[in-house]
Amino acid sequence: MGKIEVNVYPDSDSPKLFKNKFLEFLTKTHPLVIDAMYLTIAYFLISHFYVNHSQSVLFIVGLFFAGFFSWSFAEYLMHRFLYHKIEDATYNTGIQYLFHGIHHEYPNDKTRLVLPIIPSFVIASVFFAIFYLIMGKYAFVFGPGFMIGYCAYMTVHYTVHKVAPPKRFNFWWTFHNIHHYQQHDRAFGVTSPLWDIVFGTMPEKNRKTVDVKLKKE
Repeated sequence: MGKIEVNVYPDSDSPKLFKNKFLEFLTKTHPLVIDAMYLTIAYFLISHFYVNHSQSVLFIVGLFFAGFFSWSFAEYLMHRFLYHKIEDATYNTGIQYLFHGIHHEYPNDKTRLVLPIIPSFVIASVFFAIFYLIMGKYAFVFGPGFMIGYCAYMTVHYTVHKVAPPKRFNFWWTFHNIHHYQQHDRAFGVTSPLWDIVFGTMPEKNRKTVDVKLKKE
């Protein structure tokens, strides 16, 4: 796979996607808004399960963490096969650019570090529907675990881009920056490198698949 040349505007906000002010407003959000939304939904779903199906706290905790862990797998799959093109892992055209490429181009635009409310809720609803079809009532606990796993991912991702890396324990920063600025077809995991290890997409030393051009608006 040859290198691709990418323009990166590290100190600039991304351009408007829509002329309509309301539609443009819907493309941006803050992680606290998403956190509040999913924490509220998770509380009501788990409460429903506890009151109507099972009062075993140990069982609920175990099922919740199973959902939480499963998010890391979904995170990897979505990042690798939805946000990047399957054939060459590029992201600069089509739906990949709209959902993810703009983030690669404007990596520090804090308003686009989080998937906006509407697409986020739609995707979450689809996942919950799938869980319910597969596991029935247990989706009311597994689903919230999955949602909070997403919140953890979102928090890590936001922090990596908005907070300077510490001198120690900076793995998340280093790993994600490799994906952005060195090897766009590696390091798809954000919260964990587990699935990169499993599927052979860990970064390779002294290898670059992108030729980054740092630019100013």
